[in-house]
This record gives sequence, C-alpha cells and structure tokens, in this order.
Amino acid sequence: METTLNVQIDILTKITRAAQKRGISRSDLIILLIKKTMDSISDPVRIGTMVKYQKRMKPDDWHTFHIRLQMDDYEYLLDLRKLLKMSVSLILAYAVEKYLDEIIKGNITDNYQHKNYLVIKELIGNIICWKFIWGLPPNLEKLLN
Repeated sequence: METTLNVQIDILTKITRAAQKRGISRSDLIILLIKKTMDSISDPVRIGTMVKYQKRMKPDDWHTFHIRLQMDDYEYLLDLRKLLKMSVSLILAYAVEKYLDEIIKGNITDNYQHKNYLVIKELIGNIICWKFIWGLPPNLEKLLN
C-alpha cells in the first residue's frame, strides 16, 4: 500500500542521516520509529478530543514523503492515529524526537516488527467489543471462539 506523510524538512534530514548510518531505507526507519511508538503506548485513548496535527509552517518547510507499506503496517498506522488522536505525520515527528537517537545507537532493531494483525468482534450481551491485535497471540483459537 502507498501513502504520503507531510514531514518537516529538518525531521526528514534527521531521518535521512539516521537511515544512512543504519544502512536501511528511510521507509524502513520510519516504520521502526512508528512501531517503537506503538510498543510504548501506555495511555492511548483520548475520547472526545480532536486529532492533533503538526504546527502550521511555510510550505517550503515541508516535504511530502511517499512511503510504501505492508498491509499490516498501514493498519497499525490507522490504529495508532485513532489511539493517540494524532496525525501519522505528527506521530512520526514525535517518534523522531523520542527514539531516533536510540535507533542510531543501534539499540532498536526490527524486533518491533509485528507480523500479524487481527481484528476480532466480540459481543457481550448487547455490547459490541472490538479487539485489535498486533502480533500473533498464544492460544489464538480461544480468541476466535
């Protein structure tokens, strides 16, 4: 799947340098950053708040970055946007500030690669519950019953 991110030029420069140091593509680095953010969520739901976007800046301060994603990764981005109530571009800017140095030092690898994605609907009486599962849980059969 393909999508675009609006990235501030200074953030894209940091991403480019870090990707070169790690010997990976910018797209792969962006996925690592966002998945690290996913793994670090502690208080995700902000019910009743609007999605936050990056501060407005001059058009010359932005770059539209085209990124190709696996289907799972795209779904993670959509879920993360909903959970954090932040645009994906703002999540990326946050991840660069919080985790980029750690990635450059080699402390974060592709251990954050969630390879499976499930959405399960559960009815509890007349209440509809949705489970979004990033990864492959043990005892999957129990979840599907």
